[in-house]
Amino acid sequence: MSASSIIVDARSFGAQLPRHFSALQRATQDGEGKHELLVVDDTRERRLARLASRFDVTLVPCRRCPLGERLNVAVAASQGELLFFHGPVLRGLHPWLDNQVSSLGRQEWDVAVLRARGQGVLLRLLSRLHRASPADTFCVTRGWFDRIGGFDPVLEHQALPELIERLRLCQARISIEGP
Repeated sequence: MSASSIIVDARSFGAQLPRHFSALQRATQDGEGKHELLVVDDTRERRLARLASRFDVTLVPCRRCPLGERLNVAVAASQGELLFFHGPVLRGLHPWLDNQVSSLGRQEWDVAVLRARGQGVLLRLLSRLHRASPADTFCVTRGWFDRIGGFDPVLEHQALPELIERLRLCQARISIEGP
């Protein structure tokens, strides 16, 4: 079993996938067996299989559905004890991933959020309220993810912030890092 599963949604990233796969591959190269990379795809884009193969990413196909359901499908196919849901943050990702994985089993959090840089006014306001934005990268322990039943399968853009909010309401320990 991998220490962590890093999950990317193909539809959300679209043309940015090659850049993100490259950055994730660099970030996870040193951690032999620590990380598995997965991309969930409901687009049926033919080029994605070649791209996933080139970057050693597991392609998880699914039917066309909302983001919450797509991410639940990817988690079901994953093996990691930590589940990372990759947002657009690339700067600082490598040390942050290593820090989260190295503390596995002795961490003082159940959920860790890496804030997106360059947030707009609305996202900064949400930060003050300690809520996650869809632009954040976050990880959650598999135990807590399973305990609360995963993502709401009918939600699209609010799937990630809503999961964090439910975790907060259930008294999960949340660590918010970044700007």
